Amino acid sequence: MKNVLCIINPVSGLKKSLKVYYEVKSVIESHGFTPQLLETEYAGHAKKIVSELKSDQFNRILIFGGDGTVNEVVNGLYQSDLCSFFPIGIIPTGSGNSIVHDIDYLDYNIAIKRALSDNIRLMDVNKAIFDNEVRLSVSVIGWGMFSFGNVLADKLRFLGTIRYDIASVIKLLEKTLYKASISIDGKTSDISCAFMVGCNSIHTGKGMKIAPSGGFYDEMMDMVIVKDDVSRLQLISIFKKVYTGEHADLPYVHMSQIKSFSIDALKDSYFNVDGETIKSRKVSAQILPKTIKLLV
Repeated sequence: MKNVLCIINPVSGLKKSLKVYYEVKSVIESHGFTPQLLETEYAGHAKKIVSELKSDQFNRILIFGGDGTVNEVVNGLYQSDLCSFFPIGIIPTGSGNSIVHDIDYLDYNIAIKRALSDNIRLMDVNKAIFDNEVRLSVSVIGWGMFSFGNVLADKLRFLGTIRYDIASVIKLLEKTLYKASISIDGKTSDISCAFMVGCNSIHTGKGMKIAPSGGFYDEMMDMVIVKDDVSRLQLISIFKKVYTGEHADLPYVHMSQIKSFSIDALKDSYFNVDGETIKSRKVSAQILPKTIKLLV
């Protein structure tokens, strides 16, 4: 029997992670694995546990949660130089499931079969250096409306998962613009924009197809920028079209494939990393190709 670590975020999404684990536990065992259950108890718990693993302790790690839990596991592996030892499988039970949207197994019955297979693809991640910490991103590093909307959504937690849509609508109507000094692949400039997003995945959040030409196997980031020459109606159009990827065809949406970028917000600001808000004035990000073993 092979040991597998099952990390369960019990409060992720609709709080069904533990229920799903017990539904599929027999499937895990029937594939010759011995599951060890770990329920996370606080933010950062998964990262701490994973960073303390011994390299031969488990055959793989199964993650029952969303983007935030996946982010913690990936950062825990990277922190202790364990990325090459543990393939990860993702069972989508979170409110944001960017990776499984990309590889198209939102049905957890299909996801568990993929996670128990031996099919591995090496996945890119983005490394982001902030004022006070270094963080890997599996999905997006966003700034401007993309991050300040997240700050507002955190204040609307009592509304459940719909809080993200409501926060987005409020920020669209406010149409706040954000100024920064930026660098993209070494070319510097000043910018005033509605938002900037450096994408590793095609999808973000609850199925937004933010970078339709991207993906985490291409060794590139997709940069999406909406500058200050955009009206409220145009911002609303972006929001409506982003779920199909049609926003990429709009003339006021600027998209490019890059290797690195930096943002100096000129004052304390907020950044969105895979759905988590990080306070920092600056961020410097680069692609780390083929870093994570993803079970597909």
